[in-house]
Amino acid sequence: MKTVLLISSLVSSSQVGATASGFCFKRLGVETVILPTTLFGRHPGWGDPGGRPVDVTTLRAMWAAIAAQNIKFDAVMSGYMAAKDHIDLTIDIIKAVRARAPKAKILIDPVKGDDGRLYIPEHRAQAMGEQLVPLADILTPNLYELSYLAGRPLTDMRDIVKAARAVGHDVLVTSVPHKGQIGALWVSTDKSLYVGHQSFARVPNGGGDSLAALFLAHRLSGKTPAQAQQLAVSSIFDILSTAQKDNHKELPLALHQDSFLLPPLLDIQDIKI
Repeated sequence: MKTVLLISSLVSSSQVGATASGFCFKRLGVETVILPTTLFGRHPGWGDPGGRPVDVTTLRAMWAAIAAQNIKFDAVMSGYMAAKDHIDLTIDIIKAVRARAPKAKILIDPVKGDDGRLYIPEHRAQAMGEQLVPLADILTPNLYELSYLAGRPLTDMRDIVKAARAVGHDVLVTSVPHKGQIGALWVSTDKSLYVGHQSFARVPNGGGDSLAALFLAHRLSGKTPAQAQQLAVSSIFDILSTAQKDNHKELPLALHQDSFLLPPLLDIQDIKI
């Protein structure tokens, strides 16, 4: 069994952040240790979320206790960073995990904004790009976050692929439009693969958190990037389709967890750039 350390927000009643990602990991048989950067009652999109960011002193004490257990982590996934101190701690943790397990996979989900705007302060977004992103083996930005990292708007598929390759990692870019679809683009040094589907007018939050976790879980199980991409995107599309059809306000992850294992597979396209 593989084990992942998940550093992200914990939101009690909404299927976002570590609440969603942790469920996805466990359903695919990945032991999951969560270090919560926030403790919220609900997603802020519903109103006052309740709770607050977790003080970094508490997080460091939690990490010290986790480290004392001598767990060998096969991967680290970082998501929402509620403070600059959280970024600093995550960097320290990644270095510590790699010192013990040099082959551990590091997935950075640079959660900072969407729909053309940041929803964290500029200084924190810059720190994430300058200090945390370079430590990643796998990066999972949405299209806006990749454009922020690139420092320019990304207007077509060629530009997106070039920007992803310039980041210097294997990159899974989400929310990428292509030929009337929306989907995820996997970019490595020599490949660019796209899995797309119909777009939805509105869907519950948490799809990106869940997609990143499913992708990493499949990679930890030995699947290739292409297989992991196709399975993860197909699973999320199947769950989003159900959410749309049945008017779910939150992602129905528990209700449709079988979609994690055997989703109807979407087509995967080789993008020649």
